[in-house]
Amino acid sequence: MVPARARAILDLGCSNGALGSALRAQTPGRTVMGVEIDRTLASEASARLDRVACLDLGSDELDQVLAGHSFDCIVFGDVLEHLPSPWTVLAKAAKYLAPTGAMIVSLPNVRHVSALWAIAVSGTFPRRERGIFDQTHLRWFTYRDARALLEEQGFVVDKVSCNLRFGDRGGGAMNRLLNRYGDALDKLAPVREFLTYQFCIRARRQPFDAGSAQADMPNDP
Repeated sequence: MVPARARAILDLGCSNGALGSALRAQTPGRTVMGVEIDRTLASEASARLDRVACLDLGSDELDQVLAGHSFDCIVFGDVLEHLPSPWTVLAKAAKYLAPTGAMIVSLPNVRHVSALWAIAVSGTFPRRERGIFDQTHLRWFTYRDARALLEEQGFVVDKVSCNLRFGDRGGGAMNRLLNRYGDALDKLAPVREFLTYQFCIRARRQPFDAGSAQADMPNDP
């Protein structure tokens, strides 16, 4: 999802810096700045990234830390669902995205078949240690909600990747088979809506220009 030409990347909710470190290693001269609320994880990330700030994404400190910066790519990796107001945080971060930059957001899909089974059939809204019903989640998104989160801030979605699963658990031969044909299957609305466990969406403020970076910007499915 991250454009190959992106040189300055901001990883919001960077955890221990594993993702940012991998992105940093891909391209010589690329820099990655991270923001993480957990002090232990932020300390680990600081050894891997160019700079790490330990703070709450919803605080006013975010503007103070990012002032004067401009990023080619901003990543929210499974973090917005943990925030009281993801819309506010996304809008704040967007101020620091370069005009031609990419915003990348990954979110769990509350319309997944395992969630429908729990609510509609079992009659319960679980609280779990992980997954769609992670007990630290404060917000929930469907595919339409995920797109709207970006489009309401003036972004144009240009690529969507669907992590497909038959159930709540990953792995296994059936899930591997499902994802092997994912590029074709997730174009089918029922598959995309009910078998997608997690959406990863890339968007820009400007529509895709086929002549500028075709390798980085495939069409939205």
